[in-house]
Amino acid sequence: MNTEPYDASEPGRLLPLEGVYNLRDLGGYPTQGGRRLRWGRLYRAGNLHDLSLQDKVFLEKRHIKSIVDFRGAQEKKQAPDGTLATLVQTFELPIETGSILDVSTLETKVSGEALMQELYGRLVDIARPQYRQFFSILADPGHLPLLFHCSAGKDRTGLAAAFILAALGVDRERIYQDYLLSATYLKAIIRQWLVAEPHLETVLSVRYGYLEAAFAKIDAAFGGINRYVQEELGADVALLREWYTEETP
Repeated sequence: MNTEPYDASEPGRLLPLEGVYNLRDLGGYPTQGGRRLRWGRLYRAGNLHDLSLQDKVFLEKRHIKSIVDFRGAQEKKQAPDGTLATLVQTFELPIETGSILDVSTLETKVSGEALMQELYGRLVDIARPQYRQFFSILADPGHLPLLFHCSAGKDRTGLAAAFILAALGVDRERIYQDYLLSATYLKAIIRQWLVAEPHLETVLSVRYGYLEAAFAKIDAAFGGINRYVQEELGADVALLREWYTEETP
């Protein structure tokens, strides 16, 4: 499996915004049965706090109707999302990563990359209610086009994207590749963050091993990704594939 970050060549993958990083369209990925994800239906991103006027116009032309925000209360207070004229509803599905990794609750003393692997494994379990609600939102086409995000758009959002892609029949290699795109698209901003907080390098990084830890937990505890998204997250796979995929030309 190719685990290096790569730049997807499909036009329109990364959106050219001024104040938002890592905002990209999930369209174009091939799925089982010779289909592909439709463009312009699902977007993933970091926070929307610094939307410029040009950014707002750009996203409004894409008719963004719904936003799903995985950030916790303090994150939203510090960096509230900008507004869009086309926005109908924002769904608040807070996943508080700080409380999940409270050192007093860890089974073993871990640090660095192992800490992030612990986080991803715990998110698979503890954040099931939020991700299940996310899939119920996705099941209503009236919420489309939809944008989902957290703060950096790499961890909570990265897992959400992985679960969606899996439910839609995208193979695991491409799921990893989409996840690792955050390493490419966040490279410059992560470099800036590390100037102030170099000790957070592993926390701010995007690494193959993090997502691998999530899939390992899913395979071991829930019988694989297909059972996980359908039984634990309530994904109506047939319905989702009807709305979010199309035949390849």
